[in-house]
Amino acid sequence: MIGGALLAESLYRLGIRNVFTLHGGHLDPFLIGCHDLGIRLVDTRHEATAGHAAEVAGMLEPGAVGVCAITAGPGLTNALTAMASAYVNALPVVYIAGAPPLREAETNELQGGFVQLQMALPVTKWAHRVTTGDRIPDLLEKAIRIAGSGRPGPVLLEVPIDVMFREVPRVLFPIGDKRVAPSRPSPSVEAAQEFLRALASAERPIIVCGTGCITSGAGAAIDQFSRHTGIPVVTNSKAHGLLPSDHPHYCGPAGTLAALAMTGGARPDLVVLAGARAGLLLGGRSGSIIPKDARLLQIDIEASEIGRMSPVENALVADCAEAFRLLKRLAAELAWSPLEAWGAALANVRSIDPFAAAPAECASGRIHPHHAARAVVEAIGSEATVVVDGGEMTAWCEPLNRASRAGAYLTAGYLGTLGFGPGYAIGAAVARPEAPVFLLAGDGAIGFHLQEFDTMARHRLPIVTVIINNACWAMSKNGQDLVFGEGRRVVVELADRAYEDVAKALGGAGERVERLEDIGPAIARAVASGGPACVNIATDGDVVHPITFGMAGADPTKGKIAMPYYQNETA
Repeated sequence: MIGGALLAESLYRLGIRNVFTLHGGHLDPFLIGCHDLGIRLVDTRHEATAGHAAEVAGMLEPGAVGVCAITAGPGLTNALTAMASAYVNALPVVYIAGAPPLREAETNELQGGFVQLQMALPVTKWAHRVTTGDRIPDLLEKAIRIAGSGRPGPVLLEVPIDVMFREVPRVLFPIGDKRVAPSRPSPSVEAAQEFLRALASAERPIIVCGTGCITSGAGAAIDQFSRHTGIPVVTNSKAHGLLPSDHPHYCGPAGTLAALAMTGGARPDLVVLAGARAGLLLGGRSGSIIPKDARLLQIDIEASEIGRMSPVENALVADCAEAFRLLKRLAAELAWSPLEAWGAALANVRSIDPFAAAPAECASGRIHPHHAARAVVEAIGSEATVVVDGGEMTAWCEPLNRASRAGAYLTAGYLGTLGFGPGYAIGAAVARPEAPVFLLAGDGAIGFHLQEFDTMARHRLPIVTVIINNACWAMSKNGQDLVFGEGRRVVVELADRAYEDVAKALGGAGERVERLEDIGPAIARAVASGGPACVNIATDGDVVHPITFGMAGADPTKGKIAMPYYQNETA
């Protein structure tokens, strides 16, 4: 057996059945070995897309690990964005990279000339080069274990072409027929009891859930805990669907807490961050989502996340699912105050539609983006997996999400990547073939990887791509207006293109929509086509979402904007 075939067999033994890739000659023995074993190879048109697809595969099923195989040199550099995305979003992915022969180092070799491992180290949990074929099985098992244990994240296993093609006469450290999952850390009973006492003393507690609750499979445990205690739950944009949208104690996106502050209602006096890292997705240091005077409790499997941006009263360094199972069991020992009024106040804020009175058609004759997004979400239904890729467009869509299960609403997260959407959609369609998949993208974001309509068609993935097309980079354009004044826009305008024609040219279906009432029927036709399809909706680019004022630092009470997108020095 040669090295690449042994690598494929090792993957198969470890339970991997899908690999996202793009061909490169360095990988041929491995790719052919995967094909011979029945491992599905989903080949994309860009390595970034393959990497993003593997991110999703490592998120939709607790304990799963995504696998992406990329060729040497530009194959690896193209995938670095996906590696960084998996790193900052804590998603388990194994990247297998080809490399020039070991003996050709420093010869100006093909697709070489730089050290791939050093380039990947800052955005991986572990990066290692396989130098001899007899170590392939145990190093692969190690890579998968590191990716999925503790705080999940990406790893890189580099396999040079001579190791791929060389015969392997023996295996030094064989692996078993199945992967043994590491045990997940649970808090001590004493620590959990202290945590619960602090929680029970609050008048207006809230649980804010993030990615750690998704990757640990904590949904059922949180459901039982919230039903027993009555404590409301919100989710950041990476965890929507953890509880069904109609759950009695689910109060929507974490942004509900910011809306509560704007209405003048009483705010949380205690916040539990559960697998949700303080930072961008929770309002940063602004206090808009997590009140600065609220007591803070935290559950996270990674100790370095505890107290990242403000002092924490009590913390459990533990797996979220294990922690909530124990908390539910111990909660019976305490008396819990009724929280119906607090939950009703949050539900009321969640139900407010601040754009309901806005005209559906703007002065430009194009559709208002809020009404377009609402019509799209209503046409999709709650059982679909929805990927949202864009800037301002993401803000229009998030309050409307109706995800019914964990991982059914997928966004960029902390890296703020644009163009990840086709990869996420492809990954979701492969991992969950029983559920319809919709990609909601801005016209800016979709331009990164339009060629992936071909991937969807070749692999018969019936992904419906809905483009909210306002012919501009909306957040950037509106942000420039706010910071520098009108009439000074630079590189933020786009042309209104027929993206639906690209989908048709690459093997899918497509149509353009210019009236609100036509959105639902167009999406129905796209679904009925049975293959990949594109619905291109003409929306107005001059409507500014309120989130852009915050992102640009446009607070009229503080005068001049010192710096957009980050905490102002004067704040």
